Amino acid sequence: MTESSAPPSATNGSDDPGPEHSSPGPPTPPSGTPVPDAADPAAEDVRDPDPTGGVPVQSVGPAGTAGEHTDLRAVLEATRTEIEEADCPECGAGADQAVEGACGNCGTRRPAARDHVEFRLGPGASVTDRGLRRRRNEDACALGRIATPYGEVLLGAVCDGVASARRGDEASLAAAEAAVAAVLTRVAAHGDGRAGLDTLAATAAGAAAEAAADLVRYGADPADPPATTYTGAVTRAGSAVVSWVGDSRVYWLASDGTSQLLSTDDSWAEEIAAAGVMTREQAHADRRAHVLTRWLGHDSPEGPARARRFRPAGPGYLLLCSDGIWNHIPDADRLAGLLTGEDVLADARALVDAALADGGHDNATVALLPLDPSDGGGEWEPRPDGSDDTGPILIPLDGDDDLDGDDPGDDATATVDPSRSGRT
Repeated sequence: MTESSAPPSATNGSDDPGPEHSSPGPPTPPSGTPVPDAADPAAEDVRDPDPTGGVPVQSVGPAGTAGEHTDLRAVLEATRTEIEEADCPECGAGADQAVEGACGNCGTRRPAARDHVEFRLGPGASVTDRGLRRRRNEDACALGRIATPYGEVLLGAVCDGVASARRGDEASLAAAEAAVAAVLTRVAAHGDGRAGLDTLAATAAGAAAEAAADLVRYGADPADPPATTYTGAVTRAGSAVVSWVGDSRVYWLASDGTSQLLSTDDSWAEEIAAAGVMTREQAHADRRAHVLTRWLGHDSPEGPARARRFRPAGPGYLLLCSDGIWNHIPDADRLAGLLTGEDVLADARALVDAALADGGHDNATVALLPLDPSDGGGEWEPRPDGSDDTGPILIPLDGDDDLDGDDPGDDATATVDPSRSGRT
């Protein structure tokens, strides 16, 4: 949940609505390719114990031509009754003694289905946690993968509901799941998997934008529409395109000293610093630092998402994360130092645990996707200087996503007026 600089109210700041207001998502069924049937003996169903008391990790088997994806909405529905009917974790009082989301005997806040959820999907993993200070989790994450003749496409999305509007939890969930489902649907529909990563990244970002904006069709107030940040990554054959809107981030984490922040926040602080009005240190110390200049939702600013083509020199991980992670650990090398490389889910947990140990002021969500250049020959020709990292490019959010012919050297950046009002 992105912090607000406005006075606390029922819809922003530290007094955000409690668990009773939380919803698993809009009243529309999840789109895209379904996860494997748990009754199918070919589908791997591994559930790791969750030491925090949240929802166990969900795992599915190998990706086929139809693809597979995580389904946070289904997990929330499947576990809601079990969690809501459980005894108080502090004193053991029954759920019938609960009063407005708290134990009627000892006052301890009762857990909600979305407090902590983990996913493992093939070589990738994601973890989302409510954090220690927020009353509910408004972050969301999704993973997907699909086999193609050119290598497996592995993708992920992390979204952070904006706190200054109601139903940010729905916006983040709708955007993350729509992004992944749209890519799998597109690849499966074309059959040969030849769509370039640029095109697939634009498909994901466009679907996320449309899903967040469409919530006003399903009961959201057009005068106070839900909004969310967005980060996405689409990988294949050792190459990736990452994209973002808002201040959730994308990092490259590696043990060879190349760890770095790949995204640039769409925030007041970054826009002011880029304009030369303040130094970056001064801008980030300002109380307006986290005000968003870009977001997804019915009232989002027009214009494309920013993106970046990336192919590393050696193996490592793409990290997608909400600001509940990087506000505590912004340095790429420190983040990389938390990874062991032995188990991707354990590493995702370690990143979230580190943010919680530092105070856990906000919802904390990560997605980890491995990337190794030895897996393939790359999706595009290197730039004249020999690098495959293009720096910022632009991808549309309006469905015009046929980008296969774009020049990899295009370094255009979005232009946003930092003086205009934004989301918090």
